[in-house]
Amino acid sequence: MFHSVRALGKRVTSFHATAHPAASSDEGVPDCPPENVRPQVDIPIRSMSPDAAEQGRIRIQGRYLARQDDWETLSCGLRQADEDRAATLGGTPVARLLGEGAGSDAVDSACGAVSRNDPTAARAILYSLRDCMDRSEEDAWLAHTLALAHLAVARAWEGPSGAGTTPEFGALRHDARAQHLEIAHRLISRFDPIECNSAAIAALRCALVEVDARPACRVIDDYEDLIDLDPACADHMRALGRDLVPSRFGSWEKLDREARRTAARVSDVWGMGGYSWVWFDALCSGETRGFAYVEAELFVEGLHDILARRPDQHMANTLAAYCGQSLSGAASSRAPRARIADSFGWIVQDHLREIHPDIWARAQPNPSAPDTAGIQRAGGTRALSALRGHFAHQLERGRTVRFTEAGVALEPTPCVPCVPCALAPCAGLTYPRRDQRDEDTACLT
Repeated sequence: MFHSVRALGKRVTSFHATAHPAASSDEGVPDCPPENVRPQVDIPIRSMSPDAAEQGRIRIQGRYLARQDDWETLSCGLRQADEDRAATLGGTPVARLLGEGAGSDAVDSACGAVSRNDPTAARAILYSLRDCMDRSEEDAWLAHTLALAHLAVARAWEGPSGAGTTPEFGALRHDARAQHLEIAHRLISRFDPIECNSAAIAALRCALVEVDARPACRVIDDYEDLIDLDPACADHMRALGRDLVPSRFGSWEKLDREARRTAARVSDVWGMGGYSWVWFDALCSGETRGFAYVEAELFVEGLHDILARRPDQHMANTLAAYCGQSLSGAASSRAPRARIADSFGWIVQDHLREIHPDIWARAQPNPSAPDTAGIQRAGGTRALSALRGHFAHQLERGRTVRFTEAGVALEPTPCVPCVPCALAPCAGLTYPRRDQRDEDTACLT
């Protein structure tokens, strides 16, 4: 049935392909005027990454089925995608995207009510969505869709008030958020993710763990079930790390311990990568004390293993943006932060072949970005800035750094006659290859 949903999506979204065509591999790379050729970083920039385009198509499928009140087809498509652990090119679960698309109209309207500080209207809109569904309380995947909508609106209430900043408005928004979380929890708690073989339901239970009376006691067990159900999804491990920081439901010691345990459980899928994924978002959460607890060498080993298993451009951009932007900042050369951030060099040299601006934009979100196009421009600018900084030594010598499918090439610039044509090695191109290191495998326990 999920294949029929995919086929339907191709028909429904044929118009979308003309509105948002995939960029050619060299789109967005400016051509220097012949009379003023200057050293540059020459790398293809996609206007939209393949993963973002795929996510958009799947959300449109879900939204179309909801608009047609075809809840049976939606439920069957969700179930099959969930049981198959179907994911996009970048690893996002298809079931989550279908559910988000199905509830998107209601969520958009409810968020409008949120901006007006009108909790009654926001709840009424989602109650209308519930009334439109058939068997929303008996069907696990329709309940999942409705709970996703309540979770999205709850997160909208976390944002700044649009109509006032008084304590009364703060209390109102806090209560409204809690109500949506409670409704979502009530919808999903009646279904056992193990019995349903559902990673989607397990992920929602983890996202709603704070509703439990003792979340710190449940967080590890709930995430263990989720990761065992879907070990190939990095999002689950990243969410575990975010929930184990001290400001949530854990401690730095507990986070490192769970990162090691998780790495051991998913080693057949990610090698040491599980350790890196659990620490991934925690290290750039603003709570810098985590660098005193992470084992940097094991983290870097995990990055090597991730790219050995997923050497695609989505992953290369994700890890390059993380090391080159999310972790950028002052740190002593021997500090764990600097050790991890230095991986930018070998990731760029070995793996990066094109820029996906949306990934770079998310690596350091800018809430003031006006629109999608602005976010894309900001992401592309940040990526090029990081690359120029990394290759500054070569650019200062008048060389152009050109990214090709075969790798990174350095070319002398013709209009700078004083630059010798012979290419010299540069410290910026050195990196710690895994097969050139003789360090022992770190202990996971």
